[in-house]
Amino acid sequence: MDQAVSQKKRWYLKWYMWILYAFILLIVFSINTAKDKAQQVAQNAETKPLSGGTTSTSGSEKLELVSYTCGREYGYFKITGQVKNISSKSMESVVAVGNMYTEDGTFVKSEEALIKYNPILVDQTSPFEVLGTDNPAIDKCQIEFKEFFGGTIPTKRAAQE
Repeated sequence: MDQAVSQKKRWYLKWYMWILYAFILLIVFSINTAKDKAQQVAQNAETKPLSGGTTSTSGSEKLELVSYTCGREYGYFKITGQVKNISSKSMESVVAVGNMYTEDGTFVKSEEALIKYNPILVDQTSPFEVLGTDNPAIDKCQIEFKEFFGGTIPTKRAAQE
């Protein structure tokens, strides 16, 4: 009887190991995909120096980036700002994605955080804050927005002040 219980435990153990292996592969794939996306963004997007400023774009935007700043505080790198819903519908679970770069535009890392208001109503402005551990190589930042379980949300950028 002990042998039957032992064999059953080994069977479960094998399945647990396969599930763990699949989970690890999923995580590795996700990390590599995120790195590829970040490198693509670094090559295509304008970056903002730590001192400030925003750029303008055009198209079928759903959000408007009102303002944002990048800086360091207590050993963390912080991107704060405000975003406005300029679409015709309220939006739920909007995520701010902060990408950080070196002075020459080389991607360093990316951090994400939900914006403060959920949902963000039509014509409403919500604050956001993206926080991550600091890296001395970081010199510039860029912000974009995405759906929690979806793609990038087209964002209008206010004219530089």
